[in-house]
Parts: sequence; structure tokens; C-alpha cells
Amino acid sequence: MIVADIAYATVHLGPGTQRVRTRCLARRGMLHSECESVDHVRLSPGACYDLAGRTDTEAAWYVLRGPVALIDCCDHPQRTLHDGDLLLAPDGERVHLHGGPLGAELLCLAVLPAGVSGELPERRPDLPH
Repeated sequence: MIVADIAYATVHLGPGTQRVRTRCLARRGMLHSECESVDHVRLSPGACYDLAGRTDTEAAWYVLRGPVALIDCCDHPQRTLHDGDLLLAPDGERVHLHGGPLGAELLCLAVLPAGVSGELPERRPDLPH
């Protein structure tokens, strides 16, 4: 993994006062890694974060501070996620989040699905005999 030390988040501007702040904490540095990325996401009150899932990537969304509304996910109809909740988004699934009245803060861990990671080369150092 390549760990990022960027102090400032990228700010995505929405209508009115809606803001989505994203900050990459780590990215995959080698082909051998099943972990694609770790991102910190902050939603302002009412901000929408609509993500089309990437093929060959699954995501785990952990709610650090909520509430956050989850909308339009096939396996999870509209519902509210609270502090400590975990949402698993299978390979390529769309995630549509709305920040609650006080905003929301999430951690997203994106990984390669088993079908893809199973095709990666073996991870072991070549040691001399």
C-alpha cells in the first residue's frame, strides 16, 4: 500500500451549501495487493454522494459519524445508517448516500473481489536456498 500524507481533502461542490470532502488515506501500490484503496469521506448536511461501483472492486463503507441515508442500492432499499454501521457493496454495486442533518463521516475500504484476487500472482519473496 502507498500511504498518503495529504493534509487537505478534495472538495466536491454541490448545489447550495452541499459539500463532499474526500481524502485518500492509502492506495494499492503493487499488483499483489487485494486492497485497492482506503478513503475518508465527509458529507455536509444533505449532501449527496452518488457513486457508480467500479467493476472488479467491492467496497466496505463504515459510518464513523452519522446518520447517513442509503438510497437506491439493490440489496439495501432506502434506510438510515448510524455510527458504527457497516455497508458492504458487492462488485460494481451503485452506492447513493445522503448526509444527515448534521452531516456524516465515513471510511471506505475498496478491495478486489475473490474472483479477481485469486488470479493475482503468489505473494512470497524469492528467498535463496
